[in-house]
Amino acid sequence: MKHINIHSFKDVINAERNNPTVDFINVCTPSEYKEKHISGVRSLPLDEIEKHIAEFNGKKTIYVHCRSGNRSKKAIEKLEALGVTAEMVNVEGGLMAWDAARFGVASL
Repeated sequence: MKHINIHSFKDVINAERNNPTVDFINVCTPSEYKEKHISGVRSLPLDEIEKHIAEFNGKKTIYVHCRSGNRSKKAIEKLEALGVTAEMVNVEGGLMAWDAARFGVASL
């Protein structure tokens, strides 16, 4: 499992936002995502990952984050166990670190 810091993650989102082989997922609960999320990162709650495995076909890299970094590690382990072969990158510190850096968030 690779790791990336928030500053590098921001650069990757800006550079790869429209790249169909790169995916950005937030594994927080739907209510957490609704309250606050990073623009350009889609919601895919940890407990629903199994239902969405087909969405990762053809992906080369998947960036995963959550609130603090713990659930995203679990999500990556789960994706690997389910046979996803893309390179998976855990965003260190998650949304808490993003907030601390004052990069700005979106809400629904």
